[in-house]
Amino acid sequence: MSDGRHRVIEKSRSVRKRLWPGPAAVAVALAFAGLLAQPAAADVSLSIGEYNGIAIDGLVGDWAGVPGTTLTLIRPLATTERIVDGLTVKLAYDDANIYVLVLVNDDFDYNATDHLKSAALAVLWQIDPAATPDMGGGTGNVDIWHWELDCAAGALSGYNLRSGNDPDCNFDDEWASDISSRFDDGQANELYGAWSHTNMSAPGAPGTWIFEMRRSRNTTDTMNQDRQFAVNETVGMSIAYWDADETPAGWLPWGHYTTCKDPVTLDFSWINVTMVPVPLPQGPAGPVGPVGPAGPVGPAGPTGPIGITGPQGPQGPGGATGTTGATGPQGPAGPSGPAGPMDALLSTAAYGGLGLGLIAIALGVGMVIGARRARRGEKPD
Repeated sequence: MSDGRHRVIEKSRSVRKRLWPGPAAVAVALAFAGLLAQPAAADVSLSIGEYNGIAIDGLVGDWAGVPGTTLTLIRPLATTERIVDGLTVKLAYDDANIYVLVLVNDDFDYNATDHLKSAALAVLWQIDPAATPDMGGGTGNVDIWHWELDCAAGALSGYNLRSGNDPDCNFDDEWASDISSRFDDGQANELYGAWSHTNMSAPGAPGTWIFEMRRSRNTTDTMNQDRQFAVNETVGMSIAYWDADETPAGWLPWGHYTTCKDPVTLDFSWINVTMVPVPLPQGPAGPVGPVGPAGPVGPAGPTGPIGITGPQGPQGPGGATGTTGATGPQGPAGPSGPAGPMDALLSTAAYGGLGLGLIAIALGVGMVIGARRARRGEKPD
């Protein structure tokens, strides 16, 4: 990217085109072509939550509750030159704006009259799906928030409703479609920004750069030069950083560092950013609904197993006396008893058959009668 001050005026001050030196443009294009061919080995995705109360003042206290993501910065044209875990980015949004905070671990270098001897920053956003982080790569448009420090720490920079240029502080709203040139937006600059450093005690003092930015989520752009932001939509982002210590004369346009998703494979592809919706609180419980009709009777379940035999219960009370039963049939005749003394003859006759028995009976009777008469005759007259 260019230094921002050496500009070629083509039509008017509101439309400015930046050009890289020809050999440098070819070299950077070839370098990016090779780097972007590397397979992505890390998936860096950021989620933007909604936060309120962020003020653009170059201070970070109001970002305390916003999560950050730390990345390594690598020079694409000198990949051994790195600021390991040197950049932290935080993002947030509210109903009207998107907010970006970039923290870079580097020493303090600021020159109020020569911004090449001060740090510089750019945030690139993918507009067209085919655009690549190397300023579009010739395949689509990218939105560029390009910041060269022409105003002091804490000064509000940006914003110009006539073009993307910021003539005072050089916080420009730009766009590009290929690696060789970039342009100020043709309609308006809706960016606001303020920068600071954690240690401004002396040039070269160690510390952290603070770049705080804000832009409308949806701008007035109708020329496909601004990235518009919507909830639940994912957009590609990349960040470039220029170090004033690159040369004694300051930084060079093509000597910037770039966020790298995977330092091993040199993955400089887009960082995916998504604005997530605000989770809604749980509402109160609704009223109980009416009782529904009874369902059909289900089939009978299988018979369960037979249970174990229980213990013997106590003896129950005696039952009531039953009624007298009916008289049974006549039993058979019992055997005859022994013959008495007076009936010896009868007894004897009984064993002689029926005829002899009758004769014996007659004789017995006659003998009894005769005996009685004889006893009477023996009585005295």
